[in-house]
Amino acid sequence: MTMKFSFIIPFILICHLLMGQAVADAWMESQLGSITWQESYKGVLADYHPITLQLASDQHQIAGYLIHEGDGRKHKLIGDWSNSGHFQLQERDEYERLTGYLTGTISNDQVLMKWMSADQSRLFDVKAFPERLIKIKNFKPAAEWIEIAGTPTSFISVQKMDYGIVSGIANIGGHYARFDGNCLDGTCSIWKTILAGPDDKPWNLTMRQKDLNHYKASINGVESIATIKFITPLAVKLFDNSTGFLDFTYPKFESKEYEVWLQQKIDSLWKVGILALEANKQPEDAVRLSYRTSGWIEIVDEGDSYVSGMITYTNPDVSHRESFLWLKKEDVFVPQQELMNTPQDLATASAAAISTDPFIEDEQYNMWLQNVGYTLVIPTVSGVAMTTEFNMIYGDDLRLLSVEESKAIIKRKYWKYFGW
Repeated sequence: MTMKFSFIIPFILICHLLMGQAVADAWMESQLGSITWQESYKGVLADYHPITLQLASDQHQIAGYLIHEGDGRKHKLIGDWSNSGHFQLQERDEYERLTGYLTGTISNDQVLMKWMSADQSRLFDVKAFPERLIKIKNFKPAAEWIEIAGTPTSFISVQKMDYGIVSGIANIGGHYARFDGNCLDGTCSIWKTILAGPDDKPWNLTMRQKDLNHYKASINGVESIATIKFITPLAVKLFDNSTGFLDFTYPKFESKEYEVWLQQKIDSLWKVGILALEANKQPEDAVRLSYRTSGWIEIVDEGDSYVSGMITYTNPDVSHRESFLWLKKEDVFVPQQELMNTPQDLATASAAAISTDPFIEDEQYNMWLQNVGYTLVIPTVSGVAMTTEFNMIYGDDLRLLSVEESKAIIKRKYWKYFGW
């Protein structure tokens, strides 16, 4: 999810003092000599959670704060100035205890860093922009379902979020690949990523929006027309403080049944999570970003009459995943057990999914797949997508069954929705 910049220009950073707001306070001034640069940045930690970075330098050292907007708590930042634009800063609390590190780049227009806990057990992305330059929030987060013409035909389910973050799932001729990327303009009409192609060679994908319904897609320099089939607004429910955070990202479907179903999922996570975060937020407690509960809903396939996908949520103790099928016109959510012909068909489908790609170089990953199997069924226009549970170490895996294999496990009355 990190972009690398080759245009780090320290002189431009120095000149920002003349344009930016003064951010240095008494503590920052006590750490520095004559201040030659200072800047205030707004951004996110771990993709969603709002923070402010206040930084100043005398060209020998850099000092400042990381401030969580959730509780307003400041953590001090201190480190050596770097003419290369790459910095490593120590993070300390108000008791001068080491709580973490920030490592990464500060360029003339953004901060791209990693936050790492003092014991090196937790790692989160930090992305921020100068307050005076922020334009990337001019669009509202949305999920897009895109079809890219070509051989093979490819489908992309992408989530475009605040601060220029994009992520999603691509179906390239029946081969599924997850991706992360970045917006290249203030409205995210241009974005890029790298996909793992079906031949395991990287696909450098750049999307440039031509109008409301189309992109010009460039895959390794070869251009194609991409059609935006569906757009769904996204929402993020979140709660955070300096000890941890809760977040849940979901599409805003126009469905009463969906709202009830979704609220049940969120309520079960939120009550426990808020209690845990409130219990650990005292300043004298050294706990730092140790609690996280995350949830997200992903669209795997969408047609005129249905949406299929999965909901995943994790907390410090356990992760859980369910597939879903929403029939739009009927406003009905079909549970997996209703979708399948018999419960025994799940084992058959899992075995078929494993056999679609028997060679995996990572022996431990292969053993994990064999042990957990493919337990979730997600119907698509191309066949059934089989997926594993989500694992904090291995992530997950999606495999596509052929339409004929899919018909053997899905009840006939549902075939019409997918054009089988």
